Amino acid sequence: MTTVREFAERVLFADSLGDKLAPPPAGLEDVARGPALAAPEAPGRPDGLLLSDTGVRAGFPALARVDDDCERGRLLHFFANHELLATELMALVLLKFPDAPAEFRAGVLRTLREEQMHTKLYLRRMRECGVEFGELPVNGFFWKLVAPMETPLDYVTRLSLTFEQANLDYSRGYARVFGDAGDAETAAILDRIYRDEIGHVHYGLEWFRKWRRGESDWKSFCSLLGFPLSPARAKGAFEFNEAGRREAGLDEEFIMELKAFARSRGRTPQVHWFNPGAEDELAGRPEGRAMKRVRRDLGLLMAFVARGDDVVMVEELPSTAHRLRLLEAGIELPEVVAWGDADRVRDRKLGGARPWAATADEVRRASELGLELPGTEPRLFSKIEHAELARRLLERGGWEMLAEVSTVGRAVSGIEDLARHASPGRDWVVKAAFGTAGRDQVRFAGGEPVEVPALRQGPCIVEPWLDRVLDFSIQYDRLDDGRLMRRGLVVLENTRGGQFRRARVTTRVTDFLDPGERRRVFADEDRRGGLAAWLEDVFEPILNDWLGDHLGPLGVDAMFYRDESGELRFRPVVEVNPRFTMGRVAVELDRFAPRPGTTVLSILPDSAPAPAGGLRLTESGKGAAFAAFLERAPRSRDESVRKT
Repeated sequence: MTTVREFAERVLFADSLGDKLAPPPAGLEDVARGPALAAPEAPGRPDGLLLSDTGVRAGFPALARVDDDCERGRLLHFFANHELLATELMALVLLKFPDAPAEFRAGVLRTLREEQMHTKLYLRRMRECGVEFGELPVNGFFWKLVAPMETPLDYVTRLSLTFEQANLDYSRGYARVFGDAGDAETAAILDRIYRDEIGHVHYGLEWFRKWRRGESDWKSFCSLLGFPLSPARAKGAFEFNEAGRREAGLDEEFIMELKAFARSRGRTPQVHWFNPGAEDELAGRPEGRAMKRVRRDLGLLMAFVARGDDVVMVEELPSTAHRLRLLEAGIELPEVVAWGDADRVRDRKLGGARPWAATADEVRRASELGLELPGTEPRLFSKIEHAELARRLLERGGWEMLAEVSTVGRAVSGIEDLARHASPGRDWVVKAAFGTAGRDQVRFAGGEPVEVPALRQGPCIVEPWLDRVLDFSIQYDRLDDGRLMRRGLVVLENTRGGQFRRARVTTRVTDFLDPGERRRVFADEDRRGGLAAWLEDVFEPILNDWLGDHLGPLGVDAMFYRDESGELRFRPVVEVNPRFTMGRVAVELDRFAPRPGTTVLSILPDSAPAPAGGLRLTESGKGAAFAAFLERAPRSRDESVRKT
């Protein structure tokens, strides 16, 4: 009489596939269970199937070539190794936990027998495609993450509810891939395995519920998965299969939370966060209530700048319902972590810090997360420095539409100094060296008395109030090799007080000028047109030199305006933002926005009516003062007029 222990030892340690895949003999009894077995470094395998410990891995076949027999066989090779690993892990469970309940062990044995059958189905089909098991290197990823289990609860959490649950997506998804490629036989195998996986997840879930304590299924599942495992591993890279999970018995909370969950499954994440008060910090001002509301309400915008494997730190987590609304709109958020739970991030391997602005306070905050962050030079934020950059560009010239040097700001240090520069007969504006969103600036008539609180901060800029025609921003990244990479163009819309309202992504800002003015902007012997040629040949080299050692994002605000004679002129630098900007967020959102039209990011008071057809990006409620929306709009001024 063969015992369960003897059978499990054969499956785990045999060095031939025949022995590993021979089903349990009739009359198998679970007696003489013996002592608990410590997990070996790796299961026994034939020479060609030894788990690689050298880091050598086979490249995963491209789905686009699944109609090719060789590529199909290579894909099945991966699947067969996964099923064989599951078989070996179940044998390990029987040997590692001899005191587990008999009903639990009987279920493991039944599941093991099905995994043996799955492996054989893949092997047969793989050979028909001309590929032999062992032709490709095999990895032991599942083994490394599941074999260290310390309890049967660990087993059902890691294998049944994580890897086998993910196969509810993978097996169904690949069945459709093969079916669409005309391979009905392989599709049928995957359909059969899919039905079995529903039973495997259901089995694991029943025991999970018997052994977990206190919390809901979802909270217990999250707390039991130790790094590097996370709930993200319980989802496959296909459509999320809600129906299969319901059939397996998972409750709605678990399914919806998992659907919305995101975390890196391999790539080292960058950590992003929103610190809109950078200019306040540089001016020596404490963060006020209004800026705290902005940071809280709009912090999730960094999720649209980040990539799927990144981490975004926020003041308050978005609800699962909000994440699901975004997901239904085609936007899957990266992992979002509340600052109050920052310990979840500190102990992980992280790739770098990406705050909104790299000021001294954020350098310290990055250090607390265990990250190095090169700080941005404070001078790059100063409007006085921006005016000097503009003057340098205008003196360099090179394009007839550039404004005269006299329109560029001058530094002033007091009311008397301001009066000398602000001559009567026109309106002027004075701006603090450090300020944003229209704050710390005052418009006044030349020759009239004016109170300028910003002068208490130190030197300010005074310049003529210009008759603006079009505000726009050029978004860049300064790369590690010192090159400037242009990321996009946005047309800006601000309130009368200078506060940001909208950024509209465009490929040509001139589309928003009158037709005659467009022709003048493009008039140039250079085939690129006057503006494009000047930006590439003059503006960007000088800007790149001015940036010094700065790396990372920046946006340069510029504008077209009319001079006193009514002529259209170009102001190349209104200000430089050596950080992320709302314009950059709009550029990044463009990858999510539906076509046709152009992407628009709007920031509005929470009490304002939502834009027609706009998708709310930030969450309502919770006392929100501000809201962000993603819209689609006409591509040009002409279309806007026609639409109106």
